[in-house]
Amino acid sequence: MRAKFDLVRRLPDMPEGAEFGIKIVDDDLSPVLRRGDTVYARGRGKMCPGDVGLFLVNGDLLCRQYAEDSEGNIYLFTLDRAKRSGDLMLPPSVRVTLYAKLLLPAPLPLPGIEE
Repeated sequence: MRAKFDLVRRLPDMPEGAEFGIKIVDDDLSPVLRRGDTVYARGRGKMCPGDVGLFLVNGDLLCRQYAEDSEGNIYLFTLDRAKRSGDLMLPPSVRVTLYAKLLLPAPLPLPGIEE
């Protein structure tokens, strides 16, 4: 499932480290991000487990929460757990390109992991 959003090049209140904003135009990323929200991002960067990013996978730009295991498998989780059928487990042989790391106000726990 593709996330829908509009890129916003520059905003006056953009936080330090942000390169652009993303305006959410649907509810596929709820409850974390809702229609009309603007989230800030920076291109590329180091991803840590639980970070949320925009990833290019097989020609689709997806907004997902990131994790990686010791064998190099990448897990991309949907933010809306009611839509967890959109979760992906990608072996090292599949090319995953990080387009941008979202700068969220607080870290998100990985699915099934208690804080």
